[in-house]
Amino acid sequence: MHITDPLPREKNARLVFGLEWRAYPSKQMRAERRRYADDFGATHYVEYRIGKDVIGGFCAPEMAEFRAAKLYSGAARIAQNERVKGKAAVLVLLQDDQRVHVVFIVRGVVRSDDVLTVPQARERRLAVEQECLKLNLSLTTLGSGAAVGEVDENFGAASLLDARKTARVAKVPASIPSVVPIMVIVAAVVLGGMQLSDMLSPPAPAAPREPTFEEKYASLVRQTFAAKMPRANLLAPALLEKLGDSETVVAGFVFEKAVCGTQGYCAETLRRYGGSFDDLRQIAPESMRPLHFDADGLHAGARGPQVPSVMPVTEREQKAWPTQQGLIDVLQTPPQKLSAKPFELDSYGYKVDIQPAKPLLAVPMGTSESRPAQMILVGEWTINGYRWQSPLLARLPSNMTLDTMTVELKLGDPGVSTTQVGGTPVQNGIYFTAKGKYYVLN
Repeated sequence: MHITDPLPREKNARLVFGLEWRAYPSKQMRAERRRYADDFGATHYVEYRIGKDVIGGFCAPEMAEFRAAKLYSGAARIAQNERVKGKAAVLVLLQDDQRVHVVFIVRGVVRSDDVLTVPQARERRLAVEQECLKLNLSLTTLGSGAAVGEVDENFGAASLLDARKTARVAKVPASIPSVVPIMVIVAAVVLGGMQLSDMLSPPAPAAPREPTFEEKYASLVRQTFAAKMPRANLLAPALLEKLGDSETVVAGFVFEKAVCGTQGYCAETLRRYGGSFDDLRQIAPESMRPLHFDADGLHAGARGPQVPSVMPVTEREQKAWPTQQGLIDVLQTPPQKLSAKPFELDSYGYKVDIQPAKPLLAVPMGTSESRPAQMILVGEWTINGYRWQSPLLARLPSNMTLDTMTVELKLGDPGVSTTQVGGTPVQNGIYFTAKGKYYVLN
């Protein structure tokens, strides 16, 4: 948390950054405020409303040093600023000497309120831009300062001086003991209506039955596969094909890598080779926007292709799943040298890593409850390879899901098609790293 110097034209007024923020219904405002204040160990709070919800920020400033000061939340003033209202997502970066105040707001709600160093602020900005790309949110970047890099609109600290009386940070009200009035009411009820209460009060409801292990397991299986996890053998080759159809060079910028999830759009990184940010801003097609530019002057971020929808892994097909050892036998084949088995290559960068599977629901020690004869285990896998090896991905078993896929363009020395790294041949070209989970039966 950081408290600024006194504000101009406002006696003893200062801004506070670095609060913890939460949203809660206005009807439960007092109870929720008390709960979050206790959770954060906060002594002070600030609130503002959005519709039927209250957005609350919590902090514990050392008031001995600022006893006569009036504290106002910088993030709350930013969220209520007319230039911020109505935008889907806004990232505000305000440089203050060697620190940067970084405030991230989504549809008027403060999502984060940080006080960071300049390198940390750059990392935070990249993380927010990647998050907005994945969620398909239009991000507007505001700010001021030489170290914050390019912004969509200039937004200085002076913009927070207009609404002088808003976002006041107040002390959390002390909880009022209610033991005495409650004891008086209880005594009156007990003495005056004990017999009537006995006649009219229904019997206490029976304690809810603890679900059995089989019921817990069945519920967890339904919850796991309700997420519609895409099959790796369908989504991974489709992503390679879509990225392969994308433009490799745009306005002097060359595709460097793309990070894809299971929905939304891939996030691309471009490297500058002779172009300029202005060229890219003017020439880039609408499908690549929104763009963002790194402070190093060499990289730019863009929206990549949309992640296609494919058939998910389902528990209904578990009879066709291979065993864990069968999966290892299929994927971790001995190294080949482009011999008569092209679909069993384990060279030229194609590598498979399979982590041991664990039970989807661990069996409690010493339990005597019955459990299913066969239970689902889950493990993680990673595969690295080149685009021309996508047929190997298409032959993956149907029990493997894809979580993320990173695709990079490997460029070596001009005129050299392969290089030696640690004795292993490595080709130049499109290189992928696919990660996901696999499901097997015990």
